[in-house]
Amino acid sequence: MPADIRSMKWWGWGDEAVEFDISNRPELWPYISRSLNLKSDKAIDRPVPLESIVMPAQHLDSAFVEELRRLIPAGRTEDSRLVRLTHAYGKSLRDLWRVRRGEIGYAPDLVIFPETHEEVVAIVQAAIRRAVVVVPFGGGSNIAGCLEPSHRDDRMVVCVDMRRMDRLLHLDEQSETARFQAGVLGPRLEEQLQSRGFTLGHFPDSFLFSTLGGWVATRSAGMQSDRYGKIEDIVIALRMVTPSGTIETLSVPKASSGIDINHLCIGSEGTLGIITEVLLNVHRAPERKESRGYLFPDFASGVEALQVCHREDCVPVMARLNDPNKTALSFAYKSAQSPLKRQLSRGIKTYLRTVRRMQLDRCCLLLAGFEGSPESCERERNRAEAIYRRFGAFALGAEPGRAFQAGKYDFPYLRDFMMDRGVLADVSETATMWSNLMPLHQSATAAIQSAMDRESTGGWVGCHVSHTYHSGASLYFTFGFVPKPGDEFVRYLRVKRAAEDSFLANGATLSHHHAVGIEHLPWLEREISPAGIKAVEALKNGLDPQNLLNPGKLRGGFTFADWGLPEEPQK
Repeated sequence: MPADIRSMKWWGWGDEAVEFDISNRPELWPYISRSLNLKSDKAIDRPVPLESIVMPAQHLDSAFVEELRRLIPAGRTEDSRLVRLTHAYGKSLRDLWRVRRGEIGYAPDLVIFPETHEEVVAIVQAAIRRAVVVVPFGGGSNIAGCLEPSHRDDRMVVCVDMRRMDRLLHLDEQSETARFQAGVLGPRLEEQLQSRGFTLGHFPDSFLFSTLGGWVATRSAGMQSDRYGKIEDIVIALRMVTPSGTIETLSVPKASSGIDINHLCIGSEGTLGIITEVLLNVHRAPERKESRGYLFPDFASGVEALQVCHREDCVPVMARLNDPNKTALSFAYKSAQSPLKRQLSRGIKTYLRTVRRMQLDRCCLLLAGFEGSPESCERERNRAEAIYRRFGAFALGAEPGRAFQAGKYDFPYLRDFMMDRGVLADVSETATMWSNLMPLHQSATAAIQSAMDRESTGGWVGCHVSHTYHSGASLYFTFGFVPKPGDEFVRYLRVKRAAEDSFLANGATLSHHHAVGIEHLPWLEREISPAGIKAVEALKNGLDPQNLLNPGKLRGGFTFADWGLPEEPQK
C-alpha cells in the first residue's frame, strides 16, 4: 500500500493502535453490566490472529494486469493479503463478526490507487475491455455493507481506493464554493478549507475515516446538518466516471434542465460509476463555536421544543436530543469527576428532584450547538434557550457540550470493546414526520426490546433525535444485547430485522444517512415501490450494461434468505 495511505484496523474501527479506553469512565461499565445482566466472569473474546486467516484465492486476468501496468505507475497497485483484507469489507456488525472469526468469503483480487480523474477513466475503460468488476473504495467506514459485491462468478474484482485523490482543486471565495477530488478524507478536507478561512460544516460520526466521495455515494449526514444540510444539499456539481462515459454536471446554483443528474449520482453507492470530483457549497469559518447541554423533563417535551425551534426560525447548528435510556448512557459515559464536581452534581440532582419536581429517570439530555460571530452566537443561543424553557428545560451549561466535543468520534470504538465481551451492539437510524415521531419512537423501541427479550439474556435500547428539519426529524436507535448461546449472529439479524420492519410498518424510512448496501436491501422495494426498482435497474442497465460497478446493490429480489435469515418477509 502507498506509504501515505493508512487503513483502519482490519478487525475493528479506527487506527490500529487505538482501542476504547474505559479506565477514565468509572460509571460506564457498571451501567452496561446492570443494563445487560452481564456476568463478571465473562471471558474476553479477541479476534483471531491475522496470520491464521485464509484469504480467498485470487482470480487474476493477466491481460488486464498487464494493461494496468502501462496505465498506473509502479507502487500504486497492491495485492498483499493485508491490503486485500482491509479492502474486503466495511465496518458493519456483519463485517466485523466475520473478520474477527477469520471467515473471509470475499476479498478483491487487486487494489488500485489512482491520483487523477484521467487515471480513473483509464481503469474503468480497461475493466470494460476485460469484463473486470470494479468496486469504488473511500475510507472503508460504511456500516451498511456497501463494499462487498454480491456476485457469484469468476470475474476478477478490483478495488479502486480513492484516497490519493485528496486535493482542493479550486476555491471560489466570492461564490463560496470549493471543488475537491473525491478521495479526500474529512480532516484533510477541513484542513485545506480552514487554511483559507472556510469550512464545509459536514461532520458525520465517521468524519476521521470517511471520504467526500463516500459521503456523496451514500447520502451522508453530518452532526451539523440542521444548519448546513445533508450532503445532497451541499453538492452543486460533480464528475463521475461510468462505463458509458463521464457524467459532468454544470457549476450553477440551480437549474431546470429536466431530471436532476446530480441526484442520480448522489446515493448511487458505487453501482453506476466512480465519483472523482465534487463542487461544494462552503461557508466562512465561524468566529465562535459552542455546545451546551439542557435537561428536559421528558422526551416529548424535548421533541416539541425542537419542532418549535423550526417553526420560529431558531434552529441551532446541532440539536441531539437523547431519550431517557440514551441520557442515562450519556451520563454514565462521562469522564471521572473531581470531588467538587461530584458535589455540584449531587446538588443539581437534589434541586431537580425537590424544586423542579423532575423524575430523573425520565429526563432527557439535549446537546445543542451554536456558531457564528460572538454576537450572533449569543443571540441565537438566547432565543433557543427561551424556547427550551417554555418546555421545562434546565440549562446544564457548557460542560456537557465540552465533553461531547472531546469524545464525539470515540463512540464507534466502544462497539469493538463490547464485542470482545460477547455483546453485540449496533445502530438503526430512520426519519419521519413530526406528527409521527413520538409514535414511531415508542413502536420501534418496543419492537427492538421485544426482539432482544426473545434472543438474548439481556438487552438495552436507546434513541436520540440526530437531525431536524421543517417537516420532521431523524431518530437514531442504539441497541446492545448478549445473545443466547447458539446461532448468535442469526439472533442479531432477528433484532436488526425487528428495527427495520418497525420503521416501514410505521411510515418511516429504512435509513436516513447510512445508505442501503446489503443491510437494508431486503426492504428496498417496499420503500421505493416496484416501479421505483424498475427505474433504478433501468439506470443501471443503461450506464453499466455489463454489470461491472459494485454489482448486486440497489436492486429487487434480494431475499431474507440472501440476507442470512430463512424466514419469509413479514407482511
